[in-house]
Amino acid sequence: MKKGLCIFLSVLLLLSVLPVFAFAADDGIPVYDAVIVVAPEPTQTDAYAAQRLQYYLSLVTGNELPIGSETVAGKTAIFVGACDAAPDFTDATDGSYVIKNQDGSIIICGAGNHGTINGVYAFLETCCGCRWFEDAVILTPENKALTVPSDLDVQYTPFFEYTETDTKSSRDPEFAVANGQTGGIYKNLTDEQGGDVEYLGPSSHSLVNYYCKPADYYAEHPEYFAWSDGKRRDTQLCLTNEDVKQIVTDEILALLAEKHDPDATVQIVSVTQADNGEYCECENCKALDEANGSQSGSMLTFVNEIASRVCAAGNYGNIAFDTFAYQYTRKAPSQVVPADNIIVRLCSIECCFSHTLDDPDCKENKAFMEDLRQWSSVCKRLYIWDYVLNCDESVSIHPNFGVLQRNIQIFYEHNVKGIYEQGVFYIAECDAEFGEMKTYLLAKLMQNPYLDYDALMLDYMLGVYGPGGTYLKEFIDIITDHATSRFSHIQLETSSRRSLRKMSKKVVKQCDALWENAKAAAETEEQLSQILRSELCWRYWKCSNGRSEFSKLQHPYLWMNARQQLYEDFIAMGVSRMGERKNHELSEDNAFNRLFRHIYTWITLYDEDFLAPLNRLSERIYNSLEKSYNK
Repeated sequence: MKKGLCIFLSVLLLLSVLPVFAFAADDGIPVYDAVIVVAPEPTQTDAYAAQRLQYYLSLVTGNELPIGSETVAGKTAIFVGACDAAPDFTDATDGSYVIKNQDGSIIICGAGNHGTINGVYAFLETCCGCRWFEDAVILTPENKALTVPSDLDVQYTPFFEYTETDTKSSRDPEFAVANGQTGGIYKNLTDEQGGDVEYLGPSSHSLVNYYCKPADYYAEHPEYFAWSDGKRRDTQLCLTNEDVKQIVTDEILALLAEKHDPDATVQIVSVTQADNGEYCECENCKALDEANGSQSGSMLTFVNEIASRVCAAGNYGNIAFDTFAYQYTRKAPSQVVPADNIIVRLCSIECCFSHTLDDPDCKENKAFMEDLRQWSSVCKRLYIWDYVLNCDESVSIHPNFGVLQRNIQIFYEHNVKGIYEQGVFYIAECDAEFGEMKTYLLAKLMQNPYLDYDALMLDYMLGVYGPGGTYLKEFIDIITDHATSRFSHIQLETSSRRSLRKMSKKVVKQCDALWENAKAAAETEEQLSQILRSELCWRYWKCSNGRSEFSKLQHPYLWMNARQQLYEDFIAMGVSRMGERKNHELSEDNAFNRLFRHIYTWITLYDEDFLAPLNRLSERIYNSLEKSYNK
């Protein structure tokens, strides 16, 4: 399959995967020689949107279309932003947009800070075939005679007010804007890009770590901190202590004095528990929690009061206060209700990710769904912190592809307003799975949870891996099918030796053939490099499970050499971490672990001086076996 055909197949998928709609075939409205029209004094976001439209249309058509405030006789006018033909967006959600033909002119305009920009990128995707698959993989198909359908008429309203993913690409502003990401934890979009929903200060685990720190208060005031198991602990706060409430209020006010932007649509302050399982069991906190049937009783009472005190101290109507429904606070309280300016972020850390959240046969997810329903009934601004990674063995396959779409649909159907999808945020050191593809899929699903998911995935695979993407799509389908059973669950730290248990020798051989076909189909070095990098996760899984070239039912040199080659390829491709924890770095030189021990011991668990004799012995055995095998 040639490159041109690959691009053609990718473009054919356009209308299936975007939050816009199909159009009738006709001669169309010419765009290749159009003029871009903005208001005489455009807003900075409208001006930016017009410039990005001009830039990408120049790549597609080969022409740099002029930007001005006047139409030109005989040329199609593309109105960007405010114009006489623009609809009234007064009550529309920020980010909403319209793309339509009006009397032979194209109107692209939207609501708030993001609407027109969203509309421009949707136009570029829908009508021009552009894609922002990754920060370094952008598709701009050449079309020197570009036209758009005359029945062009798209109206779009965002499904969520806050969307965020966190791998390498999502931190790139161009990728984020092009794919509708509005969260601001890992990036800062400029004002001309529409800005983002910004967390002021930390975005999580702020209590103790940021507010009312033990280093400042514990020595003189241990009563500020949690009473647990008969003593004070500096790992959490006492949430009913009046001094603690005032300290946290004052520290937040100091933060707002420095960073508050009264013109922002919304800014968020995190008031969230530290990341441990301890909580205060003093008489007052315990009474609140028992009355509410959950430790969320004392937490939400505390956050409500902090928000009330802060807002009473100044003009902070655009500030929202974020707190967690996480681990011991995950269950909604029976009596306390979140104030209107409170965001509750419900966290799915205990869930199973091989089954959809609404699978009635999955007990972990059944409990989460009940919590989701309860919070949805009492919280006007419910957010989700979702997990789409294996944080323990991040270089292995995390076969959760079959649940991504349905879970986001479930969030939307339960009135969730914002989603943060935690992926491999350290992917620059650990890029060995399909993390960037999941980032793209999730970004698009948060734009429209009901698009054609299979077409979206294939579109990405053709655009990034080239013709070989069809084989890798088949591979994903196979592992997705083998990830699920009534009694098989995949969680945040599931070992690679416990995932994909149904994979028979025949199926593994079939998957090996698909990877070989994908590599043979690559047309460029870039495509082959992408395939080889993604194949690392499959090779890691096989190594961990002793399959194919890693099987020990063969000459010892063969499986040891396969392990050595995998290790060297990890290093050559810049993979320096196996997982999230600080001790998950790949060991620098440990032949004993590489050649003999379980693959998980590739991380630095052992003292190198202690292992030196074993390393020397391992190398001698390996060299001897190599000579024996090659005779």
